[in-house]
Amino acid sequence: MDISTITKTFEQHMRQAIRAVHPYPNVPNNRVYRIETASQPYIFKVYSQRNWPEDGKLPFVARKLTEHNIPHARLFVFDREDERFPNGYLIEECLPGTTADRLELSGKETVTLFEKLAETVSPVHQIELTNYGYIGSGVAEWTTFSEFMYNTLKDATTGLIACGHMQAEELEAVREAIRAKLTPYDALPGVLVHGDLSAKNALVHANKMTLIDWDDAYSLCWMADIARMTLWMKLHMSPDAFGACRNAFLSRYETKHDKQAYDDVEDALHVWYGLDCLNYFINDPISEKIKAFLRSVTLR
Repeated sequence: MDISTITKTFEQHMRQAIRAVHPYPNVPNNRVYRIETASQPYIFKVYSQRNWPEDGKLPFVARKLTEHNIPHARLFVFDREDERFPNGYLIEECLPGTTADRLELSGKETVTLFEKLAETVSPVHQIELTNYGYIGSGVAEWTTFSEFMYNTLKDATTGLIACGHMQAEELEAVREAIRAKLTPYDALPGVLVHGDLSAKNALVHANKMTLIDWDDAYSLCWMADIARMTLWMKLHMSPDAFGACRNAFLSRYETKHDKQAYDDVEDALHVWYGLDCLNYFINDPISEKIKAFLRSVTLR
């Protein structure tokens, strides 16, 4: 991306002169830049996909977070009409702090971090939305949680089928088993979930934590957000560290619903997300860990 185009676009919208533009290295999927001005820093993100995040989602999420007094980076521009950026771009506030995955923490400090993450995400999951699935401008399409997860798993594993890593009959059996596990929880409301809840999206500053990067937000059952996080923890942590951090998170997580229900559906959600991740990381070294994990899980 031509920096001069970014500079011109930013200055047209924000009516501020740019002092410097710094690209963030090693950002998957999109191109992200930190823009320095005399008043404050900003984020300029150039999207690599035209249909993700969905049109209208990020402004909707920003409004909901504001309505519920949940700290977040202010969104100034989300535009998919500019022909210079065919997949769209956004301009948002660049908050101070360091993402939690970059902090050097002891085991005890890591446990405390997950307690804080639970306290941060709990009020987000209290924001009830309409239906389940992709948010768009606010109303999701699927009327039950289990049907959304059942139907979208097929799309999430197209690469595995094409490469012969999974047979269509095997996938169908897994889909049915997951649907059976999740159906009893269809009565739980769809809520705003971050969709990529992790240390890399938790910004820490002055003992405060703020969730960032809402591109993957959905309307889902609250347990779906936690399961994606705990799967990634399980793949990257020792068993002891995983158990301590998982328990710390769940002990501090607040919900009006039965938290013990999470134990019943975690494996089913882990299989769903494990297949989704394997499809995405099929040629990445992490794929072997994902395969080993999936072989270890039996859905009952």
